[in-house]
Amino acid sequence: MDTIKNNSLCGFMSILFVAAPLAGLTLGQSQPSTLEFRLDIDMYEDEKKPPVNIKTIFVEGKYIELNDERNRVTIVDPAIGNITILDTLQKSRVSLEMTALENKLNNVLQRMTEDERRKFSSNREPSIEGDMIVLGNDRMVYKFRPMTPSNPNIAISYGEFATWSVRINALFYGVQPLLRMELNQLLMDQRQLPLELRRLTVEAPPSSDKPHGKTKEVVVRMFVNEKLSPEDKSRVASVLKSANEYTKTTDKEFFLR
Repeated sequence: MDTIKNNSLCGFMSILFVAAPLAGLTLGQSQPSTLEFRLDIDMYEDEKKPPVNIKTIFVEGKYIELNDERNRVTIVDPAIGNITILDTLQKSRVSLEMTALENKLNNVLQRMTEDERRKFSSNREPSIEGDMIVLGNDRMVYKFRPMTPSNPNIAISYGEFATWSVRINALFYGVQPLLRMELNQLLMDQRQLPLELRRLTVEAPPSSDKPHGKTKEVVVRMFVNEKLSPEDKSRVASVLKSANEYTKTTDKEFFLR
């Protein structure tokens, strides 16, 4: 099992608390369009129940996330600087300019006070627990088991896509981005993927009534397929066709549903 090397971890730590609030905000150029692979993600809010399955296909320089349970498809196209999100149930779509999206989130983060940044960023050095890396604060903790793909560009592409997802979730769903952006940047720096990721959120701190408090854990397990199947390519063709045919709506109309 691959783990982050201690010397690399220490090197990252030397800049973490200075750069943490803006970590991941400026990304490198997109990877060559010849890179093709698929990531399958099983997400559990309760490990006793079946997971939500999400597939992300990386092809022709595009990142395409397929979330059939939510009837959503997200197409990130760095070559043209655009993100298109499809509602496959309503047959509608919204287009987001990537530069504008990045600038909006940067403006929000720059208006945050130092106290707010500390509150939502990591407040301790990343640590190693067994084969898991731990990053977090008193309100939220990420634990992830990293792996190194055969092609380091796979990790870079995943990190870029994950950070665009963070921006969308922050601006349209009110999800705090800082801690996850730190995690994404750490993985990109190490050219690694989170084979297993556990997010523990403290919903209520310990009290006299609830000595252990109340927490919620979301578990994500990732499976890497470094070659696309004919079915993958067929699905991509269908998705791109829908992106041109679905009714275009504004972001307010789209995200209020």
